[in-house]
Amino acid sequence: MTFEMKMLLRLAAPAIVVLGAGLALATIASSVSDLPKALGGAPLFDNVGDDMAIATAVVAGVVYLWQMTRYWRWTQGNGDRCFVCTCLLGRERDGRFGPYRKCLGCGKNHALGRL
Repeated sequence: MTFEMKMLLRLAAPAIVVLGAGLALATIASSVSDLPKALGGAPLFDNVGDDMAIATAVVAGVVYLWQMTRYWRWTQGNGDRCFVCTCLLGRERDGRFGPYRKCLGCGKNHALGRL
């Protein structure tokens, strides 16, 4: 697996997690909503699972588009790059020796503000 493929997987991971968690919650909400229907009554909320699934897909799509915008800017030569593998750098984090950013490709740490 190349460093660029690892970077793309790490960029897509938040959207995949949001989509998976949202669909699981939508399934649970739909089951809970249909419980009175199974006992002979009316459902609590009509199509609550479908609405949650659509909302989750929209949120996951926005997250994915944001990450792919970062990737597009990286292909254009903008953005911070790793000096080892030239992949994108992740968010700024506070560490033991000061702020740093982790490479999304090779996983190396890059200190900020120091040589």
